[in-house]
Amino acid sequence: MKFARWITPLGSFVLLASAIFHGSGYGRLVHRIDAGAMLPPPLDGVLKASWLLLSVEMFFLAVISFLARNMERGGRIVLLCGACTGVSALLLLRFLGAFAGVYLLAAVTLLLVLGGTLQAKDPA
Repeated sequence: MKFARWITPLGSFVLLASAIFHGSGYGRLVHRIDAGAMLPPPLDGVLKASWLLLSVEMFFLAVISFLARNMERGGRIVLLCGACTGVSALLLLRFLGAFAGVYLLAAVTLLLVLGGTLQAKDPA
């Protein structure tokens, strides 16, 4: 069980760092859109909102998975967080192609799924 209690926080930390790093790029995105990125008015708002939504999603999944690591049946919650990051990684891969963010989310997915599975097997 000790291994699971180290794997899940590691995945949570990597996800939190990813959320902070992703959110820090929002200013550059807005600057590029305002500088004339040739996006029609509805799409510029969609892009801004999507960028922030992904950062917020990663932040809250990191916090939830970190807190669930000590709960009695928290392994299931950690597994759900891993499934969410996996779906995000697959969607990003499908629509944006392979890039560092996809690989990072895939690594987080593996860490959370492994930690959640180990924690669910041995809740003590």
